Amino acid sequence: MGKKKNKRQGNEFENDDVYDYDGHTTAEENPVGYPSKLERDFLTVSDDEVLYNISRSLQDSIGKVSKMNLNPYPWEIELCYLQQELQTRSTRKEHHTKWLSTLPPEMD
Repeated sequence: MGKKKNKRQGNEFENDDVYDYDGHTTAEENPVGYPSKLERDFLTVSDDEVLYNISRSLQDSIGKVSKMNLNPYPWEIELCYLQQELQTRSTRKEHHTKWLSTLPPEMD
């Protein structure tokens, strides 16, 4: 597929499994590796603890990249997908708990 423009800072990235910034920074200049794209299937089958750990790692990477004055956009995208999954799980648990409280006691 073609390249998509990051309208925020004008960087381009490939629409593949990992982000490619066409040499904007080298590995020596950027000690934080570009994030792998999180697959929907991986997100739905992973434990909450795993997702929270990945979320924390992405947040740390965003902080490091921002301090280096690089574009944190790829990390922010992955973090958004992760946060969406965590929010969906939280809402589902809330509604399930509420539904369980409406059941008669003999059904517990």
